[in-house]
Amino acid sequence: MKGFDFVSKRFPNYQSAPWMDVIGLKKGQLLLAQGQVLANLFWIESGILREYHQDGEGEFTNSFIFEGNYYLTGFYFGSHLRSSFTVEALEDCKIISFSMGFFQERDLDHQLVLDVFKEISMLKYQYNLQWKLINGKKLFLEKWESFKQAYPGLWIRIPQKHLATYFNVSPQYLSKLKAERKL
Repeated sequence: MKGFDFVSKRFPNYQSAPWMDVIGLKKGQLLLAQGQVLANLFWIESGILREYHQDGEGEFTNSFIFEGNYYLTGFYFGSHLRSSFTVEALEDCKIISFSMGFFQERDLDHQLVLDVFKEISMLKYQYNLQWKLINGKKLFLEKWESFKQAYPGLWIRIPQKHLATYFNVSPQYLSKLKAERKL
């Protein structure tokens, strides 16, 4: 499944183009700010995004979203949730945004809407499962190897300081392991 083709396949009588928008982000720009109302689903055509949370103790990276993936966090039908995370471009990105307003049309077949939400929920579940497999109760080097195996070549494109907050280690620790050729 690529982009939002699954919507047009399920709802062939509805034009989805007015509900979609192409967003270009430059490195460092935000897709979402912490506290912003969540109203869209996103498909990453190119680039890498970092999802992180800031509080009084600093920030931690929750995940990396890259080309060929959806950004679905906080997705619930009919609610007006606010993002718990900030989503920042780590490199120039091209993103397709799909407005959740499409699903709030009154004349959509409710069973089809439920089927689409099941598909979206399954995508979210698979993404979360992959994250848990990497960040489960393992030693750091095991987590690192799982990450590299699950996402070959991605770690090279991500700044070390963001990888450190993702793995809950210091950037200096990563530097030390790189110098010792353990990474």
